[in-house]
Amino acid sequence: MKLLLFDVDLTLISTGGAGIRALNRACRQLLAVENAMDGITPSGKTDPSIVREIFAACRIDNNGGDGYAPIIDLYLTFLREEVENTTQYRILPGVLSVLEEASKHENVLLGLATGNVEAGARIKLERGDLNRFFKFGGFGSDSENRPELVRHAAQLAERQSGVKIAAKDVFVIGDTPLDIEAGRHAGFNTIGVATGKFSMEELNACGAMLVVPDLEQGRDQFFRTTFME
Repeated sequence: MKLLLFDVDLTLISTGGAGIRALNRACRQLLAVENAMDGITPSGKTDPSIVREIFAACRIDNNGGDGYAPIIDLYLTFLREEVENTTQYRILPGVLSVLEEASKHENVLLGLATGNVEAGARIKLERGDLNRFFKFGGFGSDSENRPELVRHAAQLAERQSGVKIAAKDVFVIGDTPLDIEAGRHAGFNTIGVATGKFSMEELNACGAMLVVPDLEQGRDQFFRTTFME
């Protein structure tokens, strides 16, 4: 059994900054902070850790951790609006054909490994009708620790399939160094896709076993590496 765990933002889709706009709106309404995401780099981070950074940067008391939940809840409301209304939403090159082909294999499981809270990931994927490929995953709502949420996704895959999956048969696919590092620290194979802000060279430097410019140009390499050819 092979397990493919995909990141969401700039690996599967681009929302044209919908998440940043939604979080800025939530912080403006609840914290009276304008442009809360200015100076904060979200790439590869979990949603809760990003909110934690905002609180720290603005020197706002997080009320023992309870202060984050209202921000996330309102963010999700605004996120749905932003994703539905953006003209910049797109499924990235090759993604649909790779998912459709992989889903035909009885010995392949598809899952998510993303810093998005699950509800946020589902909202982002819904517009592209991609949720149908992913029955489970590891999310920022499961853990702020990226390797831990990756392991959580793998554990869910075993639970749902009833099959023990060897670490050598798990592939974590993402567009940032943090995605690659999380997969490696979890003990799994990693594949970099340079569809985000990081170059192929930067992803290679993180120790990815394969790096492709996108899943369209790297389709054949992707399938050979994951042993589906």
